[in-house]
Amino acid sequence: MCSVAACAPAAGPQVACPVAPPASMEDRVAHDFETAVLAGKDAYVSLFDFKTIGEVEILLHRYDLDGRTSERLDKRRAEFEAEDGTPYPETRERRNVGNFYPLFVKRTVGTGGCVAGPPRTRYARLLGTYFDPLPAGTPPGYETLRAHANEWWRHGGVVGIHCTGGTGNLAVVYTQRPNARGYDLITIYDD
Repeated sequence: MCSVAACAPAAGPQVACPVAPPASMEDRVAHDFETAVLAGKDAYVSLFDFKTIGEVEILLHRYDLDGRTSERLDKRRAEFEAEDGTPYPETRERRNVGNFYPLFVKRTVGTGGCVAGPPRTRYARLLGTYFDPLPAGTPPGYETLRAHANEWWRHGGVVGIHCTGGTGNLAVVYTQRPNARGYDLITIYDD
């Protein structure tokens, strides 16, 4: 813990204590997520790579159809079956991620106090697993998506985020990138 005496001269102006960097990549993701959400929707949206999200979401749908999980299938089976492996456009994913901000992102972060941990739900935990080969007869575009996703997963992970100042939980998937932050978020789910 930082003491005021260690950070500011007795008679001088208050100086902020230095903040130690988060201990792990998962802690950094949770910290950056909290900071961005508290700064506003634009800062939150800037954490994501929407081209990558477009690939990941289509791939997740195919694996859901092929038995990975049935949690999302009841209402969306026909939609998922009509997909051919063409990634969603970046504009669609930017809009969707932006729409999550008022729905469950602000609620989860609340006033802050976010920490990284394991995802809570089975579906969110599955986000951290590699993609096995798809069955014969799957449209060929999915194999490219699978190869991309496994590479992103190899350099990333899934982070459960819980915040003492909010309610609910989130799960985000990140992959390391050569940018100032060192990673991009590539999908998000209410956990």
